[in-house]
Amino acid sequence: MKELLGVIADDLTGACDVGAQFRKQGLNTIILTDGRSITDLKDPFDVVVVDTETRNLQSQEAYKRVREVARLLRQHNVRIIYKKIDSTLRGNVGTEITAVMDELDIEAAIVTPAFPSQKRTVIDGRLLVNGIPIEKTEYAYDPLSPIHISRVSALIKSEIEEEVGEITLHKIKKSVDAIVEEARRIIKKGIRIIVADAEIQSDLERIAKASAFLDILLCGSAGLASAYAYQLALQPRILIVSGSVNRVTLDQIETAIKKIENVGVIELNLHEIMKNVENIDSALNDLAEQARKLINEERDVIIIRLARSKSSLLEIQRVGRNLGMNKLEVANLLLSVLGKAVKKILSMYDFDKLVLIGGDTSIKVLNALGAKGVLIEGEVMPGIPIGRIIEGEWNEMRIITKAGGFGDSYTLAKIIKFARKERLF
Repeated sequence: MKELLGVIADDLTGACDVGAQFRKQGLNTIILTDGRSITDLKDPFDVVVVDTETRNLQSQEAYKRVREVARLLRQHNVRIIYKKIDSTLRGNVGTEITAVMDELDIEAAIVTPAFPSQKRTVIDGRLLVNGIPIEKTEYAYDPLSPIHISRVSALIKSEIEEEVGEITLHKIKKSVDAIVEEARRIIKKGIRIIVADAEIQSDLERIAKASAFLDILLCGSAGLASAYAYQLALQPRILIVSGSVNRVTLDQIETAIKKIENVGVIELNLHEIMKNVENIDSALNDLAEQARKLINEERDVIIIRLARSKSSLLEIQRVGRNLGMNKLEVANLLLSVLGKAVKKILSMYDFDKLVLIGGDTSIKVLNALGAKGVLIEGEVMPGIPIGRIIEGEWNEMRIITKAGGFGDSYTLAKIIKFARKERLF
């Protein structure tokens, strides 16, 4: 069953506003005025936005209703990715964020009501409208939800009575890594809600990118939703794993590197593995670090290559022979490490599709992932099937397999183009 992406908003105009941001990026989006209607959906959708109509409710009632909606969406295979809040902080902002976090057991949330195109910014933790603190604008006299404080963290704290962290504009503008590092530092202190400054749209884009490296709930207005929707609509991330040293596959990898944009290659340190066959953690950590760097560089296709040439593998086999290992034992060791590396990287980062090259590689990786098999759905091209993983933590993940000797020099490049075109969630 396809996983839907979910957004919870507190009023209808806000729900439609945030829904439009996802639709602009090509994601089929529906707005529901009653979360229970999720059971009646028949057409395929990518994003479901539910309007809870809780902006003007009492705090306890808003908490209860939002939590019930979060529970209902989860029960219907909807992964909540965004909590829509008002760009002028009207409503039960902290209460509703807490309701979603409590129901879904989410460790932390990053919040910013900033909407630069509408002159809403957050600087030094304070919400400004046209450069004026919000409590000095007409929103201070809103008949149903007047705002008397511009410091976002103070407003949220007044609702939920717990500490709220802040990430300053300096950190936001510095880099995605700086945002991730600061968020982790704050979360480590036991703080669940973090307010982020944002002055222009690129600030929101960095926050959205940082969220990919953090297990958090994003909360904001249509401004942050626009940045996040753009991230979702980027090329799907693809992990390609090759244990083959067949000349055909090696040529295909080199061609893909030259002909396809945003492809990065990482390799096992074979000598390091053979030096310490009892402890492979350093090799796994090294691969994970290589993957992190490529993802930070916005490479959306990562190739894990066992070896760049047949001669390098023969050299490792000679090392293994000196250690009393035969060729099969060396191969099983290296492919086992490859399988564990794939599991570690998939656990750390989101990938849309997995491409496995080589029969021995494929079975080792699937075993490492706890898969029971593959449900075949068709072919990318003759002799190269596509399907879904059956069982295990990556159940239903799309998978493409290719024999090491199949295809011409452009085959892998064609597989990548196919995988990028077929965006799935």
